[in-house]
Amino acid sequence: MDPSHRELVVGPEKGYFEGARWHDGALWFSDFRKLDVSRVDAAGTLTRVATVPTRPGGLGFAPDGAPMVVSIDDCAVWKLGPGGEPELLGSLGDDAIGTHDMAVDAEGRCYIAEWGYDVLGGEESRPTGVLLRQPDGRVERQGSGLFLPNGIVVSPDGRTLVVAETFARPNTRLTAFDIGADGALSNQRLFAEFGPVETDSPDGLCMDVEGGVWVSFPFRGEFRRVLEGGDISDTISIPKEEGSHCVDCALGGPEMRTLYLLIADTDMERMADNYDATSRIEAVEVDVPGPAG
Repeated sequence: MDPSHRELVVGPEKGYFEGARWHDGALWFSDFRKLDVSRVDAAGTLTRVATVPTRPGGLGFAPDGAPMVVSIDDCAVWKLGPGGEPELLGSLGDDAIGTHDMAVDAEGRCYIAEWGYDVLGGEESRPTGVLLRQPDGRVERQGSGLFLPNGIVVSPDGRTLVVAETFARPNTRLTAFDIGADGALSNQRLFAEFGPVETDSPDGLCMDVEGGVWVSFPFRGEFRRVLEGGDISDTISIPKEEGSHCVDCALGGPEMRTLYLLIADTDMERMADNYDATSRIEAVEVDVPGPAG
């Protein structure tokens, strides 16, 4: 891998890109500011797929391939029809707050990172868990003691879930769970530990076929490939003068070796103003591929 050989795929343009997922030959992502869901294929062709009624967060795909998106403000899951028309699948509960990223497994179970409090509004941090939406619509709370669960991913074999705790203290971390046959989470444990919130807050992430997790660090301006236990095998640094708020990442491309990097020119104060940002997507080729998507 040559981390300096990054190619521009989308942007820069006004908006805040998040929720990156590779599916059916294209990278899908949400725009928090424009309320759009878009896709860009391996040739770089960008298509605006849908506009959803409220702020879109994490994306996933049902067993039949239908795109699904979790909405942040009203805490609900939507399905996008063939023409991009949004269909409400159901609420995640009256007590859900700030449902953000989402991972969907092969059975159509949605694992949703819930912030648990008003982050950008300055509300005091409090612990929460992961919301599990079963294919029949039942919503269950799984895990506990997570501080701002954010990026979330299911391992290629479907047996492990890893979630980033963006505001865990004194050090931020990735937390792992075992996934049972019924989708329930157990054996909550530390996957990797980083530094303090001010520099090492992990955000979006993805996992390769060897179990390495690519993690974005917005305040540090880095993407790191992290192994269970905390060893870092690779680092991609983004120059501050280019706008280095590293938001999310996803593996894709023809051989699943293309790491797509979602990067914004913004800061926490600007994000509080309706996600004021200029975003772009870059790509770099890596050594270990992601799972077939």
